[in-house]
Amino acid sequence: MLHRRHLLGIFLTSMSTLILEVTLTRVFSVTMWYHFAFLAVSLALTGSAVAGVVLYFFPHLARPDRVGRWLGWGAMALALSVPVTFVLYLQIPFRPDLNRTGLPWSQVVWLALIYLDLTVPFFLSGAVISLALSAWSEQAGRLYWADLTGAALGCLASIAALEALGGAGAVLAAGAVAGLAGVALATNETRMGRIGGILVALLLVALVAGNARYGWVTISVSKTGGEEAPRAYEKWNAHSRVTVYEINRNPFFWSVSDIGWQRTIQQGGLGHRLLLIDAAAGTPIQEFTGDLYWVSFLRYDLTSFVYHLVDRPETLVIGPGGGRDVLAALASGAPHVTAVEVNPAVVEAVRGPFADFAGHLYDRPDVTVVVEDARGYIARSPHRYDVIQAALIDTWAAGASGAFALSENSLYTVEAFRTYYEHLTDRGILTVSRWYMPGRPAETLRLVSTGMAGWARAGVADPRQHVAVIAHFVTSNPQEGLATVLFKRTPFTPEEVAAIEDRARELGFTVLYAPGLPVTEEVGAFLTADDPAAWIARYPLDITPATDDRPFFFNLVRFGDLFSPALRASGVYQISIESAGILLAILGITAAVGVLFVLWPLGWGVRRRGLAAPSARMLVYFGALGVGFMLVEIPTIQRLTVYLGRPVYSLAVGLFALLLFSGLGSLWAGRRRGQPAGGQPQGGQPQGPRPEALGPEGPRPEGASRPEGLPLQAPALVQAPMVLVVLIGLNALAVPWVLDRTVGWSLAARLAVAVLILAPLAFLMGMPFPTGVRQAGARRPGVVPWLWGINGVMSVMGSALSIALAIHLGIRATLLIAAGCYALAGAMFWKGRF
Repeated sequence: MLHRRHLLGIFLTSMSTLILEVTLTRVFSVTMWYHFAFLAVSLALTGSAVAGVVLYFFPHLARPDRVGRWLGWGAMALALSVPVTFVLYLQIPFRPDLNRTGLPWSQVVWLALIYLDLTVPFFLSGAVISLALSAWSEQAGRLYWADLTGAALGCLASIAALEALGGAGAVLAAGAVAGLAGVALATNETRMGRIGGILVALLLVALVAGNARYGWVTISVSKTGGEEAPRAYEKWNAHSRVTVYEINRNPFFWSVSDIGWQRTIQQGGLGHRLLLIDAAAGTPIQEFTGDLYWVSFLRYDLTSFVYHLVDRPETLVIGPGGGRDVLAALASGAPHVTAVEVNPAVVEAVRGPFADFAGHLYDRPDVTVVVEDARGYIARSPHRYDVIQAALIDTWAAGASGAFALSENSLYTVEAFRTYYEHLTDRGILTVSRWYMPGRPAETLRLVSTGMAGWARAGVADPRQHVAVIAHFVTSNPQEGLATVLFKRTPFTPEEVAAIEDRARELGFTVLYAPGLPVTEEVGAFLTADDPAAWIARYPLDITPATDDRPFFFNLVRFGDLFSPALRASGVYQISIESAGILLAILGITAAVGVLFVLWPLGWGVRRRGLAAPSARMLVYFGALGVGFMLVEIPTIQRLTVYLGRPVYSLAVGLFALLLFSGLGSLWAGRRRGQPAGGQPQGGQPQGPRPEALGPEGPRPEGASRPEGLPLQAPALVQAPMVLVVLIGLNALAVPWVLDRTVGWSLAARLAVAVLILAPLAFLMGMPFPTGVRQAGARRPGVVPWLWGINGVMSVMGSALSIALAIHLGIRATLLIAAGCYALAGAMFWKGRF
């Protein structure tokens, strides 16, 4: 009989699973690369699906007289497996080198071992939930509600755990929550089970507390190879891990010519401390004594070129990091600088333990620091600026929603550039610095095409007259360099172009393009092309303008070109190639695991052992639900990341709301006529199926009576997939209009808009799965594990497919395809039966 303690145990099991899944996305971004964040989703779904297979071959485990015992032991095993598998993972020497083509076979083996190791906790979690669904399939709505609600709160708990305990501590906290699930599920079972549950929970809680105090389990392995250098500071949050290292007495430059370097040596530049985000993306904390003269050498960097053109500029710096760009502006005469930093851990480091080293830069009266997403802040700001600077704003970090997106960025879209244009003064300049490769300057070209499209969206007739591109090549490697692109609100005058030439020559830089100057390179060829659209279409890499619908600015390689020998041989944009390749590799590994450990065993059980077999309509129905749910969930989170600005908000609101309201929809779908949601049926009849209903006897004969208490489904619930088709279509076509007109609202208002958009959609998305489980369990007892397995495998496929579709077709098209999946599911479940 299903008791409240069972629901509490399922709630805590699901909560621990989501804490572990979200935390692993952060850990993978530190120990591997951000594209491996998708691996956490794959692990969770695959482990859950395999658990359904095991239960399919051992249906007696789900008998009501035994299921309580197995649920308790399963939760305890989950709690113990979390720290064990995590410590083992930290010992595996997987070191992907994205500067080479492909992974060596030795690394593929280590990756497979990681996959098998970390799948274990998710397998045990899936076993607990699958056991409960099989034993009490008639109450799938209540169980699914507990599952999804626990997952929703797990999203929020993961953020708090990362902030308070760090990456390793948050993983251990997931185990502790699973230990509490064991206590709830083992209560009223055997005496040994009760004692075991309490001991396991106490052990895990003690481990969390001890690790917070003594640091028994730490993450000191870097994705760049080997052990990390000694850290002077470390801070985790849901956005990233921030580390600061020992003092480097040499001046720091992104790109400086020999001329600028010699001037710096003569003047005497100060040192810096390197601040790393997720062990890879760096920003220096510049040493500062309070005297701007000693940091005036920062003006020689290419990223500071704009300050040689505009006197005393009112400046806004996007992503100031350790404060270097702020100092460059102040040293150039800026009367006031607004610094907008999205990562609070970075600001905490500069203002906290390194405040004296940084000269209390972020507490100066002429500096205003705002911890917020820059695009939203600018859109809401009533001010205009003479300079808006964005120098190398990317972290190579998987944000809190990193598992759900490959590389979306809200700062580099057409809509964002339109916002920048609207907040420049008449003499104002937007300066954006990005990496430049002379042999194939695709990133610079995409920056130029996106910026010009934004200027055109703002009403500029000929954006080419508003653009100048200055570059500098690394002397030791002529195939690498940096480019700074200037976008001016008004056209560059001949006098301003001459000033650009003079300053570039004086500082040792190269002007790639300015209005009226001769063209000698690809960037200039694009800017002077008679048909820019045709030029973009012919280019071998994707340099189309990034938009809010396709916000993947850094993804320059089309999937169709991944295996191009010419592109791979060129060696350019290897990280972009490998990131997409790794996504496909993980998808391939997941597909292989799904076939070998889920689909093949299930098919073998039907052919050789005569176990219950689902109908083709059932398989299509649950498979379509798995793909459809992920094709809605992931693009929605990608869209909210752009809208809300910070990935932590898209996780806390997007994923939380989707799971919470889906859980409420599941609970509503389980309501009975004459019975309140979550209550017992009239007359106090047990809700669980009879023991004999769980055996492998196959489909119930025609005319057989329905299990006691099983209701006929209301037409509105049966047709939920069809209603979803309409809602998803509206979400795809109408919601962008709403978001575009509310992006400048306050954060609280935008959060409310996001919830209002998601609530009805998620509520209906929670209905089809428990409704189908209840009907399938009644008509063909024993097939629920089959359906759990096929739903899990197809969910993994859907998660990878959603990323590929969003990158290459856009979020809107991905959502429309999701609507088609729900239409297919509705067709399979027409009139409430399979």
